[in-house]
Amino acid sequence: MKTPPPVFQHLGPLAQPPAIAECCRLTERLWLKYLDLAGEHQHTDPNSQEYLIVRMLYIAEITSSAVRLNASWGLTHAAMSLLRDRYEQTVRFSWLVRNPDPLAFQKYERTKFAKMGDLARAASPETRAHFEKEFGCIPAWASDPLTKDQRAFFEEWTQLDLRSMATKRDAFPPISDLPVAKEPLATVYDMIYKQFSSVSHYDRFSLDLLVLNRLDYGRAYLGYRPHWPGALILQNAHFDIIQCFEAASECHKKDAGLTFNSFLAEWLSVAKQIM
Repeated sequence: MKTPPPVFQHLGPLAQPPAIAECCRLTERLWLKYLDLAGEHQHTDPNSQEYLIVRMLYIAEITSSAVRLNASWGLTHAAMSLLRDRYEQTVRFSWLVRNPDPLAFQKYERTKFAKMGDLARAASPETRAHFEKEFGCIPAWASDPLTKDQRAFFEEWTQLDLRSMATKRDAFPPISDLPVAKEPLATVYDMIYKQFSSVSHYDRFSLDLLVLNRLDYGRAYLGYRPHWPGALILQNAHFDIIQCFEAASECHKKDAGLTFNSFLAEWLSVAKQIM
């Protein structure tokens, strides 16, 4: 097994309490195990589903790392916003890999064409000229307006809101009989996604998460309640367990159930100490 990235040698002081430190180590170990199971891939086809999965897990891993780093240094606002992203990544990925609809990945894939076209059409003439100088002419499909039927086709994936997606995902048949395969995601939609969307959007509610904390010698400082860093690191690890298990089992076809079920058991033990 590979060694943890050196960046985790620089976690901040808020990751030092024993239970939180244990949770951080658990998260590092489960990602290293996932990477071992995924193996080394030579991606000769940039449009393959395998390459798509690897890129999705790469983004998940760096987001998870950023949650831990920010929370450990007391950059709680940023960690909250990132955990919202981490939740959305886990829900959308799980929806794709557990979905009995064989066309789910195709619907997801099509959204990029609508997005690329919208960006191309919205660009200023100067931006378009710079882009074409660097990368060549923008193709007609990216610059011509979409018809109503074309837009509906390319944006079919986006018609389901995230809460509904998480709820429907939880109703899919589990991919095994182990507890790790039955962990729900919809139950934390409001606590994670809805609450921390306020943080990402900088709305008025998010400001009330900031409070005055008083040190033992009387000095006050503006920040978040002390429980937040541990709670964010803990919940982040839960999403990692679910996504890595599903990627290893469903995408890489590895017999990973017992391995990630043991990670879940460790996580539940740590959760009792942190919460």
